[in-house]
Amino acid sequence: GILVKRGEVLERLSKVTAYVFDKTGTLTDGDLTVVGVTSFNDLSEHQVLSLAASVEQYSEHIIATAIVDKAKHYHCERYTLQNFQAFPGQGVSAVVNGDEIKLGTAEWLAANDITLSSSQLEQVSMTEEKGISCVFLARNTQIEAFIGLSDELRTEAVDVVLQLKQLGNNITVLSGDRQIVVDSVTRSLGDVKRFAEVLPAEKSAAIKTIQSEGAVVAMVGDGVNDAPALIQADVGIAMASGTDVSIESADVVISHQDLSKVLEASLLAKTTLRIIRQNIVLSITYNVIMVPLAMLAWVNPLIAAITMPISSLLVIGNASRIARYFKK
Repeated sequence: GILVKRGEVLERLSKVTAYVFDKTGTLTDGDLTVVGVTSFNDLSEHQVLSLAASVEQYSEHIIATAIVDKAKHYHCERYTLQNFQAFPGQGVSAVVNGDEIKLGTAEWLAANDITLSSSQLEQVSMTEEKGISCVFLARNTQIEAFIGLSDELRTEAVDVVLQLKQLGNNITVLSGDRQIVVDSVTRSLGDVKRFAEVLPAEKSAAIKTIQSEGAVVAMVGDGVNDAPALIQADVGIAMASGTDVSIESADVVISHQDLSKVLEASLLAKTTLRIIRQNIVLSITYNVIMVPLAMLAWVNPLIAAITMPISSLLVIGNASRIARYFKK
């Protein structure tokens, strides 16, 4: 379940001292679902989903998939789009029936002079305190509604993070979600660094900052937004359930939906490098002992011929311990 693209990646992975995780689809199970639609004006839930699914229909993002699936479930109408634009880590926009529709983060809408009122902010805060992510639908210059989406932490995430910390690694969570949601969803992970509302380019910069502090960094992600960070990291690890861009950008691909494979990859790298060093010592030791004995004629040719393959068998036998280690 672990694909390592190049041999030298194992050496870098064995030296990693800091793991950086994306939240959605990596630490969480990736089964993002729409759990509610709140309309501020006269749009019905059906209309909100129709507009949202229409502008998200060409996106690979996990949020887009959840919204489109929900709209299909309710047999919502799909509108024709004009001037579609995608803004990675922020949102999407398009013209629908003459209206400019934007779907994305509150911060992105605010940057476009589309803001929430105090009463609307209160509704949003109450939702986010439950660990529910919110995406906002704006029509022209007014926010019409928000869609709540929920995602559960992977069952193995707490144990994986704990064991990585016990191995001496620092753990950081990077997410484009709001701080209150990130804190709520990852609370059970304990003492880890959490950075929220991070744009794709900022994820890469965050990795660079950690590297500048002397850490060897592994980035674990699954989305198109994680690709720059996967490339910047010393080792990029992608979940195979992620986008083609993230898989292409990664050094290691986890083919199963199991975060514990990240821990297994780390142990595999450390064990492999340790056994390689042991085999080098075995080979050198054999030659240091046997070559002088042969030169002094203290070992006859028959004994030398017998002992030579024995040294090779010792190296092969020691190397086979890697397979036995991971069958435990």
